[in-house]
Amino acid sequence: MFTTRRGLLVGAAVLTAAGCTRETAHIITSDADLTAALRTARTLAAAGDALGYGDFAEDHRTHAATLERLLKPNVVAEEIGELPADAAALAEAESAGSKEAGDACLSTDSDYAVVLGEIAACRAAHAAVLA
Repeated sequence: MFTTRRGLLVGAAVLTAAGCTRETAHIITSDADLTAALRTARTLAAAGDALGYGDFAEDHRTHAATLERLLKPNVVAEEIGELPADAAALAEAESAGSKEAGDACLSTDSDYAVVLGEIAACRAAHAAVLA
């Protein structure tokens, strides 16, 4: 089989686009802001399920899955905090979680301020709906 210049150039472009470079991958170290957001997301997901707010719980599980991917290869143990007893307590927990994520968004040194901001906004929306 004969290789043309065009074939070689296309192959080189494909390899370059695929990320075949000499740079090594950067794996993040454990991030305290992401870890705190993950623990809160797990607790709020469990609370949403327990109180019958499945849509809210699904949002928190999605956040938890995203945070777990960002923290890999670090693993955060499954720790669930105290669950709210009713809708008013859940609204308060959502509001506190929103403040926690918002403060982390504004003060983080990592590249994940946008993720933390989106989580804060979602939690604030949940608190507003429950209020």
